[in-house]
Amino acid sequence: MYFELGRPEPPRRRTGVAGFFTRRIGDELNVLLMPATTTESWQLPGGDAASDEFMHEAYVREIAEKTGLSPAAPEEILVVDHVPRGVTEAEGLDVVFKGADVIPYNTGPATTAYRWATLKETDALCLGPERDRIHSAHEAWLTGRTAYLIWGEPVTTRRP
Repeated sequence: MYFELGRPEPPRRRTGVAGFFTRRIGDELNVLLMPATTTESWQLPGGDAASDEFMHEAYVREIAEKTGLSPAAPEEILVVDHVPRGVTEAEGLDVVFKGADVIPYNTGPATTAYRWATLKETDALCLGPERDRIHSAHEAWLTGRTAYLIWGEPVTTRRP
């Protein structure tokens, strides 16, 4: 079909996966964050799916690599964020899965530092789209309704 449309191959699309892991510290809900790879900010643990890798398999692999945990395949999607081309090297979808309440540890060769942050702290620690994904994931976790975003912004608030 792509050849019929004059395209030499299907369009490239990046798929990012992340986990929304929570833990109560005192009376406050905290979220697990990892250093972002391209900026001096923080993000949810995760990474990109490899070519032909299913999202749930990428999630299990990335969480294991980054945190040393062995998570089960995720059962619930909290956020789907459509990232337009130009923001990253290719158009993409970032999917945030619900993680379990955990105490992660770093033992694997590819693990990296992590920290727990309150939702309020994420406002200063994370860049806009990631911060918005985190807040949308929290809302979806509370309501049971998956959030659909475009570059961190709920579709319902976007102007046509």
